[in-house]
Amino acid sequence: MQAGSRRERSDAVLPHLPERQSGWYRSDNRPTLSKGLAMVRTLLVRDDALGWQELAAQLAGCSGITAVQLAADLATAAQLAVTWRPDLVVLGAGLLREPLDPALGELVQRAPSVLLARALPVQLVATLLNSGLPLRGVLTWDDLDRALLPAVIALLTQSPLLLAGPRAAAQLAALWRERVGRPRLSPAEERLLPLLAEWDLTYAAIAGRLGVAPATVKARVRRLAHKLGVTPGRGAVVAAARQRGLLAP
Repeated sequence: MQAGSRRERSDAVLPHLPERQSGWYRSDNRPTLSKGLAMVRTLLVRDDALGWQELAAQLAGCSGITAVQLAADLATAAQLAVTWRPDLVVLGAGLLREPLDPALGELVQRAPSVLLARALPVQLVATLLNSGLPLRGVLTWDDLDRALLPAVIALLTQSPLLLAGPRAAAQLAALWRERVGRPRLSPAEERLLPLLAEWDLTYAAIAGRLGVAPATVKARVRRLAHKLGVTPGRGAVVAAARQRGLLAP
């Protein structure tokens, strides 16, 4: 039996998934994208954003897309990654949260993956960079141009580099410039910052948690204020750290 026949059979025995949450879509018109570009099976792993069913239907109607699966959660997606073996996984940005779900890391290791976000706020980009996930690309919903989408999908399955759609690229560039311009904090300062944001903790209580003297905590707050370019003070340091993505909002 030829490889193409095995793939046809694999598409035909996909499990039934709950309507409105998961499902699979298949294109009846399946010409190749262009010479040298293979057919693509795409697994969408939805988050809470609207529009996933419409995206699945849109992809299924694109030339070069063999079939599209829509998974409602990481557990379903992990199972499909093994049994269905997608060529590309599109992950909803809402799935990327700290602490990182181990299932997400395993899924990304199994197939080329791209993150799809409504927008790219500083905190999301910081989480993405800190996660170490080997993603192939980042797209925003505004990047989903029907005419270009098949080519983008094909490139994402083949390129070892991080690709971004025009809107995502512009936001990433701006956020990256901001991140590069952030102050480099010492490990002690990184441990101190989240404690400063707990307003019920006094300097003495923070010092007790860190095992240092209250005077040391105050000195580190002054150093943080200097690095962040704000007036010395706990409130100003916390506000500036949040604005620069060093602390969660």
